[in-house]
Amino acid sequence: LLVYPEASKLHLASPEAKALLGFQSKADLRNHLGFSQNALHFCDWKGVTCYQQTVVRLIIEDLHLGGIFAPDTLSHLDQLRVLSLQNNSLSGPIPDLSSLINLKALFLDHNFFTGSFPSSILSFHRIRTLDLSYNNLTGSIPTSLASLDRLYYLRLDWNRFNGTIPPFNQSSLETFNISGNNLTGAIPVTPTLLRFGFSSFSWNPGLCGEIIHKECHPRPPLFAPPPTVTLVQSAQVHGMELAEPSSKKHRRTAVIIGFSTGFFVLVGSLLCFVMAVRKQKDEKQSTVVIECDDAAAAAAIQIEQENELEEKVNRVQGMQVGKSGSLAFCAGEAQLYTLDQLMRASAELLGRGTMGSTYKAVLDNRLIVTVKRLD
Repeated sequence: LLVYPEASKLHLASPEAKALLGFQSKADLRNHLGFSQNALHFCDWKGVTCYQQTVVRLIIEDLHLGGIFAPDTLSHLDQLRVLSLQNNSLSGPIPDLSSLINLKALFLDHNFFTGSFPSSILSFHRIRTLDLSYNNLTGSIPTSLASLDRLYYLRLDWNRFNGTIPPFNQSSLETFNISGNNLTGAIPVTPTLLRFGFSSFSWNPGLCGEIIHKECHPRPPLFAPPPTVTLVQSAQVHGMELAEPSSKKHRRTAVIIGFSTGFFVLVGSLLCFVMAVRKQKDEKQSTVVIECDDAAAAAAIQIEQENELEEKVNRVQGMQVGKSGSLAFCAGEAQLYTLDQLMRASAELLGRGTMGSTYKAVLDNRLIVTVKRLD
């Protein structure tokens, strides 16, 4: 195929060629694509598929581009049906793609995208496949995502989404995964969500409900005033002088009760001792001595248990002060992977016990580790 320079310049001047070159200039920091150096028609560029000289598919995968997905670039490919940028190292927010009204499949997984869920995706009424997994997206999952009635494949796992799960009930939904986020609350019981197992919701400690067989405990209102506030206000209205309840009063009451209990225990012990001396030859009184000794021993054991409990609480509080969010390798083991690599690894549930769940994680370097997640 021979292409003349004049024809090549005309192709590079087209809006679609400019859109591809604009994307490459910001995303391809290592020039793996080579769009601008290629003398062929833009429909013959790497990853580009055209129909009647119009781009309908763009698949750029596994190239570790390392830049950003710049706005106002690929959004000009308004006839695009499939867009896949998976397994690159693109960062920053996902730009506005609302002009891609014909898009049916969008793969942006295994990158470093940040920001909230891209609202422009909610306008893709023809979308069937959506994969945003293994990124750093935050915020809530939009409720209107459940209204995309053609959705067949949805993966939002291993991000940082929070809030509740929308009531997904699309009959077309066959693949679904929201594990590895910070989602909370009860999972909506819909015919669609009931089809998916525990692995689709795992690694979300705040989730509960029938689907994952975890009971939801009601929480008290966050901003409800304590009863003591109402009592003080009521007293002021009626002109009464009432001391303000406080934690000091509760502590003083606890001290008084503790002192009184100790005093009675001491008096009881002395009485038992006197009775034992006076009636030590009597068999019945010896039983009293034994019972008194048992009571004193029980009191001593209780005091020792309370001291041990207090030491444990202090140790736990001391551990919570330590730094979190990093991995510590013990027994002279070399650092083989980072926390970020572990969080991005594919996980498989092995089993659940009383302390938590055990997962098999496969890292990018094919290293297989076992992860115990404590409840």
